[in-house]
Amino acid sequence: MAAAPVHVRHDDIFVGFKPIDDLHKEFQAILDALNDPREGDYGEDLLALHEHLLRHCGLEEQWMLQENYEHYARHKRAHERLLESISDIRRRFDGGDVDAVRRYCADLMNWFAIHAQEEDAPLAEWLKGTPPR
Repeated sequence: MAAAPVHVRHDDIFVGFKPIDDLHKEFQAILDALNDPREGDYGEDLLALHEHLLRHCGLEEQWMLQENYEHYARHKRAHERLLESISDIRRRFDGGDVDAVRRYCADLMNWFAIHAQEEDAPLAEWLKGTPPR
């Protein structure tokens, strides 16, 4: 899950396809709450993030299957690793490791920006009927 630290702008996660971009906006709002030191409840926000990612990945996978997306297996594996990582970080939180949660949340936007450009952008082009670049 760890990606090389880079400066990520929030708009790096958008791919120009409204259904995916709407999911990414939801993700961004939840992650921003987790990264805000004034925010209240890590447990509640982590649960919201996990539930969002389950729905988010499920919708993208549904679209890929419906449209016979050629890179479905690779994209699904990336989702599986992401979902494993959020499950793991919730277990660590339940065990009292709040520092691990902070590190995970601080790094997640970097990973997500890379995923958005390498996996979601080509999917968006496919769903829009535009040939891949």
